[in-house]
Amino acid sequence: MKMKKNSKKSYLAVDYRFKQIGEDFLITTNHGSWEFLNKEEFEKLRKESIKEGSEFFKKLEEKGIILTEKNKEGIINSLKERNKFLYNGTSLHIVIPTSRCNQKCVYCHASSKPIDAKGCDMDEQTAKSTVDFIFQSPSKYIAIEFQGGEPLLNFKIVKYIIRYAKELNKKYKKDLIFRLVTNSILMGKDKLDYFIKNDVGICTSLDGHQNLHNKNRPFMGNKDSYPFVKKTLEQIRKEYEKNKIYHRRPNALITITRDSLPFWKEIVDEYVNLKMERIHLRFLNNLGGAHKVWNDISYTPEQFIDFWKKSLDYILELNKQGVYFREWISFIILQKILGESDPNFLELRSPCGAAIGQLAYTPNGDIYTCDEARMVEEDLFKLGNVKKDKYKQVISSSQTCSLVSSSINDGQICDYCVYKPYCGICPVCNFVEQGSIMAKISETARCKIYKEQFTYIFNKIKEPENKKIFLGWMEGK
Repeated sequence: MKMKKNSKKSYLAVDYRFKQIGEDFLITTNHGSWEFLNKEEFEKLRKESIKEGSEFFKKLEEKGIILTEKNKEGIINSLKERNKFLYNGTSLHIVIPTSRCNQKCVYCHASSKPIDAKGCDMDEQTAKSTVDFIFQSPSKYIAIEFQGGEPLLNFKIVKYIIRYAKELNKKYKKDLIFRLVTNSILMGKDKLDYFIKNDVGICTSLDGHQNLHNKNRPFMGNKDSYPFVKKTLEQIRKEYEKNKIYHRRPNALITITRDSLPFWKEIVDEYVNLKMERIHLRFLNNLGGAHKVWNDISYTPEQFIDFWKKSLDYILELNKQGVYFREWISFIILQKILGESDPNFLELRSPCGAAIGQLAYTPNGDIYTCDEARMVEEDLFKLGNVKKDKYKQVISSSQTCSLVSSSINDGQICDYCVYKPYCGICPVCNFVEQGSIMAKISETARCKIYKEQFTYIFNKIKEPENKKIFLGWMEGK
């Protein structure tokens, strides 16, 4: 920007958004800066009647809420940093070694098949083609994540992919990591030793205390699955300590159903008692098998938010008592609004992670825009097959471009939302909820939940004790 010599002002107000929270006005900008203003300050900004050189002027200049010759380069660099993912290539690759599973979770998003089902496993040739396809991505960072079904039901292909990817990477020299999402029932000492030796991150599933977990995630034959999870988490911790592995922690995912809602305290206590350091309180998605029982297990956005706020209030109290424990979506939001760079959480960015951030590969080699997309099993989200298509062909196809465009929040009602710089759109969830990838965003459950979560976090930041805790989360202490 170059100010005109005859201009009466040496600043311009940037394209900002606002929302009144309590007595103050939250101001946010496209490059991610924000500030709370009182009513008098807000009126000065709105009318652009800011006294140049005043403390208020300096505050707005520092935050980039007004644009001057002094801060324009910083604003440009912030925008570049926030959007650098657009040029990186696909980094997260979800591989499904099998669609079979030895559990029968009430909400099974993956529509898993019975353990004795035929034709549901990835074979070696498809696995090779999948890895070959993955390494065509220009991204310097490649994460291969095994999901299911239950990946350990096809352990030999998991090992093959790890071995072949490592061999291939001698040529490509990418920053290569592996992750495993497992229900842990088949995780014996030999498998655990293998994953530790190969530096594979392990994530299991834990839906809360024993009775709740067993109800949500029964073992085949309605047997209890909780003991397997608890044992695995304890074994992982023990082995990490024994092998002096400090860059990894035992990790688990939780899915919240209607039955979970009364047990917010017990769920948090379960994770704390198992010496976990975080919990990701995820709301339920109407995907896969969940669709069939949606009326029995779902809840309203308002019911979930009530559960989430009670949980987070309790987590903050635990932190005040000296217990270090984080809620993960809160942590992501905090990174977005307090951190110097965006954490690149794929579902909270614009465009979202579909195709350009992640791809998912089914046992027969079909390629989907993301993990959620393969759960819908709609050709709309299927981009090709690893046996016949090349990465460049898939990523630049008109279908991929259309899907990516549908997740950009510039052209939606989101453009008027104060949380737009930190949020994103999910075409898959829109399609499931409203039958179109171009949905009425503000009417979706996802939008209602995230808005409330952002408001809650911004409110809490205003309290110095809470902000100190949040900053500690970001520093890892």
